[in-house]
Amino acid sequence: MKRILILVEGETEYEFISRVLAPYLLEKLIVLTPTIVETKKVIGGASHKGGGDFSKIKADILDLLNDSNAVAVTTLFDFYGFPKIQGVEDSVYVDITQLEKAIENQINHRRFKPYLQRHEFEAFLFIDPELTAKSAFKSESVTRLRQHRDEFDHVEEINLDITTAPSKRLIATIGKYNKPRIGAAVTQELGVLRLVRECPKFAIWVNWMSSFSTNL
Repeated sequence: MKRILILVEGETEYEFISRVLAPYLLEKLIVLTPTIVETKKVIGGASHKGGGDFSKIKADILDLLNDSNAVAVTTLFDFYGFPKIQGVEDSVYVDITQLEKAIENQINHRRFKPYLQRHEFEAFLFIDPELTAKSAFKSESVTRLRQHRDEFDHVEEINLDITTAPSKRLIATIGKYNKPRIGAAVTQELGVLRLVRECPKFAIWVNWMSSFSTNL
């Protein structure tokens, strides 16, 4: 068995790794362990999870890298709204490849490979409009969800600007929704193979993790 540790942005990503991606890679004898980033530690109290600035993200990544039994450490954060890295120019934040490279340079460790979702996790929810509408109990939203998806060559490209990011489109179409529940339910039913087929950047990340398999 090979172990890969994944620092994730929040509960939705944690559930996705645990319920969708981990079972898929376990068949390849790869064990994924997700950890939600700690954003604030309160003396004598519980830590706050999710979001945060890059200093907290960096600290958690370095902490995970202390586990020498893990073959790799990676991340699952949205490209959209990623926290500012001190000393990194604003121009980097419009290019996902440059931003991932900047994160990699900050950590500078051979077992670390950053992954950012282009543009948000919610892009997955446009792959199958019927399934998403059903999971959200909003069957009347299928046509509009399909229109959003059909504006782009593939769902990872859905964005354009701050008001039309995937999450903003979902809220405008189906209203407020339970992101962890719907995210896990939809992606679990879609399955990793379809997510890989529909999302080229995500596919590269999954293939990289799969390369550690002893079954290959």
